[in-house]
Amino acid sequence: MLNEQSNFVKVANLSELAEGKPKAVKVEGQSVALFQHNGCVYATDNQCPHMGYPLTRGRVRNGVLTCDWHGWSYDMGGGGCFTGGCDDLATFPVDVRNGSIYIDVGSGGKKRDDAHFLLLKEGMLSADNWTLSKAVAIMLAKGVSEEETLNLLVKHMGRHIATEREGGDGGRQLALMINGVKVARQYDPDDRLIPLMMAAQGASGRAGDRPAVQPLPHPVSWEKLEKWIRVFSADREWEGIEKCLITARRLGGHDDQIIPLLYECAVEPFFLGHTDNLLHLGYLTELLEEFGWEVAEELVCNLAAKMLGRGRGAPDEVRREAIRKLESLNDFIDELASHPPADVADFDEDGFAAGLVSGDLYETFDAITNVLKAGVDINRIATTMVLIGADRMARTPASMSPGWGGLGWEINLSSSIRTAFRYAGFKVAAKALYHVAWQFFSDRWLNIRTLPLTEPRGTAKSDAPDEDTALQEVLDLIEAIGVHEVGRQTRQYLNAGFSGDRLLSEMGQCILRDDNGWDILHTLRTVFNEWKLCKGHPARNQLLVGLSRWTTDVRKRTGSDSAARTAQRFARGQTAVDLY
Repeated sequence: MLNEQSNFVKVANLSELAEGKPKAVKVEGQSVALFQHNGCVYATDNQCPHMGYPLTRGRVRNGVLTCDWHGWSYDMGGGGCFTGGCDDLATFPVDVRNGSIYIDVGSGGKKRDDAHFLLLKEGMLSADNWTLSKAVAIMLAKGVSEEETLNLLVKHMGRHIATEREGGDGGRQLALMINGVKVARQYDPDDRLIPLMMAAQGASGRAGDRPAVQPLPHPVSWEKLEKWIRVFSADREWEGIEKCLITARRLGGHDDQIIPLLYECAVEPFFLGHTDNLLHLGYLTELLEEFGWEVAEELVCNLAAKMLGRGRGAPDEVRREAIRKLESLNDFIDELASHPPADVADFDEDGFAAGLVSGDLYETFDAITNVLKAGVDINRIATTMVLIGADRMARTPASMSPGWGGLGWEINLSSSIRTAFRYAGFKVAAKALYHVAWQFFSDRWLNIRTLPLTEPRGTAKSDAPDEDTALQEVLDLIEAIGVHEVGRQTRQYLNAGFSGDRLLSEMGQCILRDDNGWDILHTLRTVFNEWKLCKGHPARNQLLVGLSRWTTDVRKRTGSDSAARTAQRFARGQTAVDLY
């Protein structure tokens, strides 16, 4: 008779378990697989540690259990994995007494307490979305805080970028990382997995060995370092910039001066046309604010150096002309920065918009110069530029070359002006306006008729009986790829007074579940921000109209959703049988 203090519980009769015919039983809510093999009884977790397929459907040969889905193999007795080193199989002690099978789930289980950390490491090195989804889901299910999980990702990302990536690729990975995190924060924890998986993908990749960058020996001062960083940026010597940044960090007392200096380099005229620097530097600044220097130092110093010391080919004739124009404005901006005018009440937004998208370089730049002279607040200008981009996205012809990527770039860059203003001040933000204006000029090929920004785009209201029905009509059009109707339906939904916050949240879920959501993630994040910041503006609704049209036009597959759902099921301990 079993000891009364034993953790063993009866789960089946031996007569129910035949050789070669495994049986699944539930013990304390967990699915356990029972096997009789070569005269012995084995008990394992029924959930394959890879992706959760029920192991009762697997094959057993010579004491090796192989999952039928992806072929991962395990030692039935000890649970050791032959295929993936960080995913051993949970096994449980078995006692057969008087024709009954008892197992002890309390004494068995996972073989490694740190298996979830090892799985995350494997995911980060492999950059496999399925592994990353599973790793993040398990980390959170195990009670590891989101903050700790993200800290691990940022540290790995710093090593990966430093050893494996150039500035452009590194900047794109950074965008995935920070925007995945920011979008995830818009949702409850249960709905965060897809954007967190995207963030993890941005942080992931091979991470090689690299000696730590040593600071310059004394004597050295911040004043010298500041000068050298500017010189190295102009000369395209990124290693010199990184050396100076590491030295500045070791000097101490200058952390608050580093980001403004990097911004000053990013808005130099010779970077005109390299607007990704402006956007990615903003993301790097946000990441630093979120995680701090101790976590993000390697990433910030290395990636900022590679962005600002990047190679730059000879500009074409039009860009040379634009660079000369921007250089001629330096004295004007310096004078304006020393005596910034007070914000004005009157602002001809329609005139500004017409100049910005005129397709003429001088009219485009003059539009910026005129509003700065008039004393219009930088954030107010940024709002208008964001909504010009959104209005163009809402009205671009979807039947031919709609230019979604360029229009999304207009919106994201315009919003980034706010970040530059916040962290680097008026002078940098004023110069940044011209860099963003160049993007609007570059998109002059788009076939979008110019309309006054304040002109109504339609007043018809949804005739749906309630908000739930109206919202579902928009979502159904997105799913059905009704690109020619979804913009109108979105506008009518908003005109009816239904919740834009709710529509944006639901639309965001559609975007994230679709494989093309990777391309829209950055603009989705911007729209979440700008929907709040542009409140009260007559063109605000164009943000959601444009986003709904882009979302619908590129909708193709749902692989991201599939990976996330599988990972969530896995983290809850459900097998495929439980789900289906």
